[in-house]
Amino acid sequence: MLDVQNLCKSFGKKPFLTELTFQVAAGECLILLGRNGAGKTLLLNILATLVEPTSGTVSIAGVDAFANLKQVRPSIGYIPITFDGYPELSVGDYLVFFAAAYKLEKRERASAMEAVLELMDIPHLRDVKIGDLSTGEKQRLLFAKTFLHEPQLWLLDEPLTALDPSGQVEMVELLGELQEMGKTVIIATNRLDDVSKVCNTDSQRENFIGILNSGRFAVFNKFSELQREVTETDSPSPNWFNELFLEVTKT
Repeated sequence: MLDVQNLCKSFGKKPFLTELTFQVAAGECLILLGRNGAGKTLLLNILATLVEPTSGTVSIAGVDAFANLKQVRPSIGYIPITFDGYPELSVGDYLVFFAAAYKLEKRERASAMEAVLELMDIPHLRDVKIGDLSTGEKQRLLFAKTFLHEPQLWLLDEPLTALDPSGQVEMVELLGELQEMGKTVIIATNRLDDVSKVCNTDSQRENFIGILNSGRFAVFNKFSELQREVTETDSPSPNWFNELFLEVTKT
């Protein structure tokens, strides 16, 4: 579904991403990791078509994204780490506004708003101003807004960080449901424990790990394959993933 070939991004003469090539199919999840400044959010912004690469291609469902922006953008849902703007707008008005922006039929907008409010368990916030929401509530609202146009590609920057423990459990379940729906999910995070939360499930869903270092993938593999390689050793460490991350991101 997502096909990235020889992707490079430089600012001036300084390269930030170098020759990234990878694919993520429908129903699969890729977790992007790396030290601060490794390029995780930059890569998300490129995949969201918000930043144009210096070279290389990004294809979504077989369509060159940057050559066909109007065609591919409806299939992208991007949820950033921070929520800015619209503090005086109510949650309900915000959702109706975006339902119109996504070109939902006028008669469908109210019912679509109610459906996504219920889905994200925030119908009680319908009349609350966005400026009065907690950080976790704002994130739920961003998910509700994104569900309005049912994108195929979901790009999430630190989706668990702002949530309390119960919210994190619910979010992991939601991410799994997106995969079950055949969505392609890309998650950028600084938190190594997010990997175990998302990947250690009883599901057969495929989860990939991409660890960025110096603008390249130091690791790009299925989590299950990385885990299998470790468990075949004589004395696997319970902290094997943390140790792997530290080893491949040494400066």
